Amino acid sequence: MLANFHKNSSWAWAICALLLAGFIANSISDYLVARENVRKTLTESTLPLTSDNVYSEIQRDLLQPVFIASLMANDTFLRDWAIAGEQDQNAIVRYLHEIKVDYSTVTSFFVSEASRTYYYAHGILKTVSEDDPRDEWYFRVRELDAPYEINVDPDMANQDEMTIFINYRARDYAGNFIGATGVGLTVNKVNHLISRYEARYGRQIYFTDAEGTIVLRPANSPMLQYASLHEIEGLADSVAGLLAGRIDSLTYDREGKRRIMNSRFVPELDWYLIVEQSEESMLAPLRRQLYINIFTALLTTAIIAAICIYVVRSHNSGIEAQHRELLENTKLIRQQQADFTTKATELEAVNQKLHALNHEKDDFLNLVVHDLRNPLNSIIGFSEVTQQDLPADSPAKEALAQIQHSGEEMIELINELLNVARIEADHETFEVYPVTWNPLLEQAILRFEQDAAKKHIQLRSHLEATAETSVSGVEELLTIIVNNLVSNAVKYTPEYGKVTIQTERTADCVITRVQDNGPGISSDEQTKLFQKFVRLSARPTGNEHSTGLGLYVVKKMCERLDIDIRVESALGQGACFILEQKI
Repeated sequence: MLANFHKNSSWAWAICALLLAGFIANSISDYLVARENVRKTLTESTLPLTSDNVYSEIQRDLLQPVFIASLMANDTFLRDWAIAGEQDQNAIVRYLHEIKVDYSTVTSFFVSEASRTYYYAHGILKTVSEDDPRDEWYFRVRELDAPYEINVDPDMANQDEMTIFINYRARDYAGNFIGATGVGLTVNKVNHLISRYEARYGRQIYFTDAEGTIVLRPANSPMLQYASLHEIEGLADSVAGLLAGRIDSLTYDREGKRRIMNSRFVPELDWYLIVEQSEESMLAPLRRQLYINIFTALLTTAIIAAICIYVVRSHNSGIEAQHRELLENTKLIRQQQADFTTKATELEAVNQKLHALNHEKDDFLNLVVHDLRNPLNSIIGFSEVTQQDLPADSPAKEALAQIQHSGEEMIELINELLNVARIEADHETFEVYPVTWNPLLEQAILRFEQDAAKKHIQLRSHLEATAETSVSGVEELLTIIVNNLVSNAVKYTPEYGKVTIQTERTADCVITRVQDNGPGISSDEQTKLFQKFVRLSARPTGNEHSTGLGLYVVKKMCERLDIDIRVESALGQGACFILEQKI
């Protein structure tokens, strides 16, 4: 029994092992894909977006100083004061001080080309000289083609604090260079900006010059231990490509952690903006999820293994009982099969007897119908002849007319019964051939024209669309179909009503509509309209006789001739019977 248990449970252990392997493989695969997505997002989106934001902030902070410097360079007071020979030095100092205060700049200045004097908000700073390296900026601006430049230099007027200067060329009214004016921004303002971004996004942001020297970083930046990009471990081989603009994104390892870097050149400062981030913080949630997935896989596999063991044990305990029950059921089934065989033999005999009786019924019906037709025709004929010899107001003539009418109703019923018997005879086959359609409709209209006239009904036809058109079918059966539909329309149309027969032709089909304006047919009654011996709530408007077989015969004949028939009707809106038959 134990050996059998191990044999039967081996499949369960195999499934559990496969399930565990699948869970773990799927979890690891998801982690690897997510890790690559994180790296790709950092490289292609996150870091470039941070770089764009910092650059946009710098541009925004530089926009107002450029505007202020432009305003100063084009100020008529400053130009008139310089052109007049710089008579009142207090006036220019007061002007520069107001600029600094009004616009909250770090410094404001004007260097005269005529005297080479450097005026600022607190007086005269110095006289610029071509021999002083710190004055190179002025002579560079003097030769500029552009109206201004932005450069970063230590500010003598502010304890040599690194300042971003906007140096604007000032010209007289004739366009001649008369000096350089402008304002300065402290680099600390940019420093505060990148400190906010570092704190918000957990990234390192710093600036380097064209040689790779780190020129700007927050006071609490971990990059303070490095003076240049060349000193950063794992980055030395890529510095040349970064500074040459050939590389804008790269991945390297520093302090045992993988880092992703993005570089962007800031032309206004002639610096490179570097944004980098360790992928460790981004991958930590993914690793936690991986561990959770693996733990879930182990727990799920253990639960499934326990369930499988329980199922196997339950299966083994019940399999012998099921086997015994199966043997008993097999015996019972064999006995039932023998009983079914006997019953089937008896049922076949009864079926054959019923078939013979049904055939005898059909033969009897045909015999009775045919034997009744001739005497009825004689009665109708004698009644019609006898009426001719009697006065119009004779009671006998009225009685003979009633006899004739009753005989005609019986003949109609006999004809319907014959049609039913014929159409239900499965052995009868019909050979179809082309039948010209319009003459057949015209004959039906002519046949019921007198019945319509008795009720003052307009019997109209519109058959132009199918002139000379033939359809496939049997002329005798098609005549029965059309006669029944036209007869029905005349019967259920009230006095002074209208019956319309209209045809339409498409590429491969003839559509015939028989429309009356009788009481209409409700949607509930339409479902049983073509059934045998069905009488609907509507009654013929002239007390005409209805066998309840006409539409049943029409439906069956249409099915045998592959003709589609349907009705469109609503209470109080008449009825339209539609035939669709292939050409």
